[in-house]
Amino acid sequence: MPADNKTADKPGATADPADVADQPDLAATVVSASTRHATLRYATLRIAIFVVSLAVLWGAVALTGHIVTGNGVLYLMMGALLVSGIASFFLLSRQRDAMSAQVTARAEKMTDKFQANAALEDED
Repeated sequence: MPADNKTADKPGATADPADVADQPDLAATVVSASTRHATLRYATLRIAIFVVSLAVLWGAVALTGHIVTGNGVLYLMMGALLVSGIASFFLLSRQRDAMSAQVTARAEKMTDKFQANAALEDED
């Protein structure tokens, strides 16, 4: 980073991780942005892993010279579901934790709002 820090003010400039740690508001924004769409990111990655698993299994069966029809498609999809479930358990633990934190924060926010509304009703 230049000594005059002129590039830090430009819209396309990236922040240095050391500078992010010094500015708590910026650090909170970066963390918030990374967890904002955690559920969507996790679901998308799960679907992608399933599609890749299905393609790999389908290709493996096709290499044996068999044509997948009828119940074979169902069996391949069940196999891909099993393989993708096991793979996502290990590969997506960080995304699952981020999604869990997002869901928990939202549930706590809704609970607090519900309790505040209930307290207002009790005052009458």
